[in-house]
Amino acid sequence: MTNSIKKSVLCDLVARHSNFDFDEHMATMAREDFDVWNGFCLPMHYSDAGLEYKTLRSSCAIFDASPMKKYRIKGQDAGKFLDRILTAPVSQVPAMKAAYGLICDEDGYLMDDGIVNKLADDDYQLLITEQDLDEHFSKYNDFGDLTIVDETALSAGLAFQGPKSCEVLLQFGFEGVEQLAPFELKYFNLSGHQILVGRLGFTGDLGYELWFNPEAIQVIAQAVDDAENALDIKILGYGLTVVNICRLEAGMIVPGWDTSGTFEDLQDERTPFELTLGWNVKLANDTDFVGKKALTKLKTQEPRFKMKGIKISQSCALEDGQELFANIDGVTFKIGKLPSIVWHENENYWLGFASIISDCASIKDIFVVCNETTKSIKGEICKIPFIDLAQRNQVPAI
Repeated sequence: MTNSIKKSVLCDLVARHSNFDFDEHMATMAREDFDVWNGFCLPMHYSDAGLEYKTLRSSCAIFDASPMKKYRIKGQDAGKFLDRILTAPVSQVPAMKAAYGLICDEDGYLMDDGIVNKLADDDYQLLITEQDLDEHFSKYNDFGDLTIVDETALSAGLAFQGPKSCEVLLQFGFEGVEQLAPFELKYFNLSGHQILVGRLGFTGDLGYELWFNPEAIQVIAQAVDDAENALDIKILGYGLTVVNICRLEAGMIVPGWDTSGTFEDLQDERTPFELTLGWNVKLANDTDFVGKKALTKLKTQEPRFKMKGIKISQSCALEDGQELFANIDGVTFKIGKLPSIVWHENENYWLGFASIISDCASIKDIFVVCNETTKSIKGEICKIPFIDLAQRNQVPAI
């Protein structure tokens, strides 16, 4: 591990619930065993990815979301500014609600997405994956009453996900948390610490995100221990492998994973209409948001690509960016690629997204080429999302 890669303040909390010594593991960890998120190291798994997935889908598991980029946007013009840079307005969202948002460039290509937590009419928190948007923000910031502060290092975050996540938070003493609707926010007190809880997640399951001052880590850790004992469950931490499996099952797009994000070749970038995200582009709204002119034109055209799901049952060597082929009239053509693909150990198949040339999107007889054997392996094109779990949106949650 280089000196530029840091350990999140919550790594020990998440790791110790998986019998995982983070410091010891980092000494021998290979580069393929972890990823770097905003300069922080996040393991691909803490114990066993299959067990982590099973725990999340059957009980409750926790993810260290602290490295997520967090911008605090305040002032009377905060809502107007966000309406300009997002493809759907958030100024009209009620206070203590969250909203999903897309950030595009002037040509309509997706730069990033994220969650906007509206705390008050003049106080917002924008959570994005990792893009440094300072330059983009300054380009469109001609407002008077507006401050934008990067609070990434000032706020810690945990995602509690799974069908028993609400029961866990009730054990924290968060009375009424079961009544939170999806995307609703509420502050709770935990031993004198203010905890912001949102009915949110990146797994397609029942789940919550907790944001708090890092000083609250010890009381959070004790609350997790107490909940485990009270409910007689083991709350495992889960790594990026399970994040990827769950978000693919739920049909959730990640800019930079499902797009190139470099903007060196626009054939590798995508518009919202090419990513099943057109529903979040509000062209009828009066706001002149960034990329609206281009997206208005693109809306009238056939998209270059369509995003589908794919399953490949045969175990073989595949990787993100894998090319996708089809035989058309006896001739083999490349019809797209798999921007994200992951082996689902619990189900014994490859699961992923397929970005397919629109003219070929109806073709069913498709295949990939195994990287080790160069053998053709058939795949199955599927609709996304792959799953639709009732508990994700159920109110009350238990």
